[in-house]
Amino acid sequence: MPPENNDFHQLSEFALVGLRNLKLRGRLIISYLISTVFPLMLIYLYTYFLYGSTELTGQILVLALLMMGIALTMTLYTYMSISHPIEHMVHTCQMISDGDMEIRIQDTGSDELAYLSDNIDGMVTQIQLLLEQRQLSEARKRELELRMLQYQINPHFLFNTLNTLRLVAQMNQDKVVCEGIRSLSELLKNTLINDHEFITIQEEIDNLKHYFSIQAIRYAGSFHVNYDIPEPFSGYFLPKLILQPLAENSVLHGSFNDGTIMEIYVSCRWDKQDIILEVRDEGKGFDMNDKSSVPKGLGGIGNKNVNDRIHLYFSGDYGLTIESSPGKGTICKVRIPAIDTDTSNTKQENCHVSSTDC
Repeated sequence: MPPENNDFHQLSEFALVGLRNLKLRGRLIISYLISTVFPLMLIYLYTYFLYGSTELTGQILVLALLMMGIALTMTLYTYMSISHPIEHMVHTCQMISDGDMEIRIQDTGSDELAYLSDNIDGMVTQIQLLLEQRQLSEARKRELELRMLQYQINPHFLFNTLNTLRLVAQMNQDKVVCEGIRSLSELLKNTLINDHEFITIQEEIDNLKHYFSIQAIRYAGSFHVNYDIPEPFSGYFLPKLILQPLAENSVLHGSFNDGTIMEIYVSCRWDKQDIILEVRDEGKGFDMNDKSSVPKGLGGIGNKNVNDRIHLYFSGDYGLTIESSPGKGTICKVRIPAIDTDTSNTKQENCHVSSTDC
């Protein structure tokens, strides 16, 4: 590189980097000297060289001093208008970094520094909200961990008790009680210990069968359940405990209570790319236009909760629809997306609980 180019490169580097590394006051002083003092001094010296010590030279000297004073005043004003907001911003940011999240810059100006200050204040507010949410989340997490520990202890005690009762019923050859205890134990195992959000359709149908087995003891001979679940659907996933509230609605509010056996149909079918799960009963039904006739005591999780959970997991295109007519029964349809075993990340290993088969 030629010497002149090397000198120019060093000068450019000083102008771009060296000046930037100086404090604002130093940069303003250098700028004032280069832009004002040196040019005016050169003009005065050139005039003095041409005309010597004359009246014109004195006038130019006075004019140069006056212009330097005006430039110095404007430079100081500019320095104060820039340095004070920056110093306040730096001091506030230092206090924020020390942990004071309540303080704000609050620059009331309308220039670029005020815009920057407003953005910093907004970011600090957002960080403060995120920290508060994190604290609440951590507290909630600790509470849930404690509850989970309690739930892990209590169900095992319950299962051991149920197994003991089942063995007593088995020794007394009471198959009805033995089957009821087995179904209750399996149902509790799948709902309390298995904390997975999603289970397969086959697992949901198994839970439903256990539920109907328990209700059959209480409402002996009042209903009969028919299943139409093709094998290809068994591996697809759905939110846990979606069908049980619908079955509970059929048993509690569809039965005639006059000795008539009510037929309940549980089926699964395709509707384009979606899966339709249907719980239909040929029970009493109700008038959907008459709100007073709509059953209210649904018990369990409830139909509304089923619909809300589906909307929570999926879009508003999915959910629960109910059709009913007096004397013709009720149809509950659940539309969910097809979540295949190969693509779902919700499949987890089942919890191991001792068998309760009779």
